[in-house]
Order: sequence, then structure tokens, then C-alpha cells
Amino acid sequence: MVGAAAVFGAMNLSAVPAGAATARPPAAAMAGARAGVGRTRSGLPWPSGVSLPAGAPATASAFAAWRKRALDVVEVWPGEGTWAGVTDPHWLYRRWKRAPYTMVFSVAMLPTHVRGVSIRACARGAYDAHWRRFGRVIRSYGLGSSIIRLGWEFNGDWEPWAAHNPKTWAECWRQVITSARSTAPWLRWDWTVNRGLSTALANPARAYPGNRYVSMIGIDTYDWWPAVSAGGWQEQLNGPQGLNYWLAFAKAHGKKLSVPEWGNIRFGRSSGGDDPLYVLDMRSFFAAHARYMAFETVFQGPNGNYEAGRALPLAAIAYRAAF
Repeated sequence: MVGAAAVFGAMNLSAVPAGAATARPPAAAMAGARAGVGRTRSGLPWPSGVSLPAGAPATASAFAAWRKRALDVVEVWPGEGTWAGVTDPHWLYRRWKRAPYTMVFSVAMLPTHVRGVSIRACARGAYDAHWRRFGRVIRSYGLGSSIIRLGWEFNGDWEPWAAHNPKTWAECWRQVITSARSTAPWLRWDWTVNRGLSTALANPARAYPGNRYVSMIGIDTYDWWPAVSAGGWQEQLNGPQGLNYWLAFAKAHGKKLSVPEWGNIRFGRSSGGDDPLYVLDMRSFFAAHARYMAFETVFQGPNGNYEAGRALPLAAIAYRAAF
């Protein structure tokens, strides 16, 4: 989604002992990382949670209480403006280090307010030291097996890490993962596209960095472009680079599919607004493909919030009943 961060289990799988060795994990551990979240606290057949761009553990607990079902996963955003914000968001790690969820961190591939940074320099290894620090810091807070959603929605042109040159972008991704794995080998990496044909890269598969460097395939998909209608859901589901396209892509690469951002949107002419049918359609997709789902986290922000009960009352009722 354009500027989403701006507008809007039974066991803690994020915890890794701070003193554990930092060698490359064995093949079995890597296979487990590819599998996604694992056992659920929610009781749903797939790992389910919430995406909170500015949330705290109390917000997550309140959302779980509101929907009357535990959360398996919580997604949050570190800072994006500086290297320190990207690699050392201590305020955020302190907040979530004891949370009983699998944590997903949406991490900027480049800091948004540092002059001169580029995907090309990243691909040359110019920022490797930053990413080694990233691994050391997140691991020191016991979050060393979290899911990292690096450079999300790279096929759109609204982020500074847009993949205008997919070959260079993929090499940047490999540099980041290789560097971060040297200090935090249990991190899991979510390669996340924006649903549909986007403006920066018509075929995101050209920027795929290779199975060795990816734990799961992600897709951000909201109820717009097009909104759910008589034909809109079929386009979301089966249209160009829709949900089923990326599900098939994930299966072909031996990965599970994540849906880190989804939900109703109440602004703009192309949005679906307060549409309960969209919620039920998404629920049906998750249920039909539960064995292939890494996780899903519904986005809750100012322009799409169920719990508040005012902006999207019908969709909120549908979500609470279905999830």
C-alpha cells in the first residue's frame, strides 16, 4: 500500500538466548525458519495477528481482547529516517522483548533521511557494517528469531528502496541478509510485494534474490485497486499478480505465503470503505490455504481501524465474527 506506515503463539518464537553462538544455523533450523510461525495461540488453522504501526503491547492485548481471540503475530515498524533508527531501535525492542507473540519488524532497506544512500551502494556492500550491527542489536534483546520484512513493497515507487534496477536490488538484499545473518543467524526474512501491477517494477520476480536468502513470500493487499465488488474480488484473487499468483510463486519456491498488511480502507475513490464482504473473502482465502500460510496481520491504523468501531462498523462486526 502507498505509504502505509505513514497513514495509518503458545511459545515466544522471537526469543533467542543472547549468549547463543552466531554460526550459520543447521539445515533443519533453516527449514524451520522457512515454515513460518508454527503452532498458534489463536486456535485458527493459520497464524493470525495484527499490524500496529504505532502500537504497544497494551494495544495488542486490547485488540486480542476485542476480537476475543489470542494473537499469534504482531507487526510493528522501527524508525526509518536514520541508520540509528533502522539498526538500533532500542525503544521498540525494549517495548516488545517479552511479548508472547512472534514479532514481525518492517525494516527500511535504506534510511529515508540520510543523503546519498542508494541501492547501488548497498549492493556493493557499503552498508554491511550497519546490517551486522542490526543483527547484534536485535539479538541482544532476545528477538533474534523475529521475522524481518525488509524493504517491503519494493515494486512500488513510493519508497526510496524501489527496485527500479531489479538485479542491483536483489544484490542489495543478499548483502543485507548475509551481513545480518553473521550476527543473528536465526532471523527470518520476508520478501514482500505490493499486490497487482505496480509502478516501479512490473515483474517483481526479477528482483527475487534466491531461495537461500528468503524465508517466506509476502504480499500487501488492501480493499482497493480494485475494491471488492462483483468483479473486484476476482481481480484481487486471480488478476495480474493477485493473491493466487503470489501463492503459486511461494509454493514454486518452497516457501509459505505471508499477508503482513491487509484490511479495509475508508478513504479515496478506489477504496472499498466499510465492506464486510472483503473481510469474509480474505478469511475464506486464509482458511482455504491455511497449510501454506506463514501468517497474516490485519492493519489497524487511523484510516482502517476495527476496534474503534466508528470508522468501519460493518467490517469490524464481520472481522470479529470471522476471526
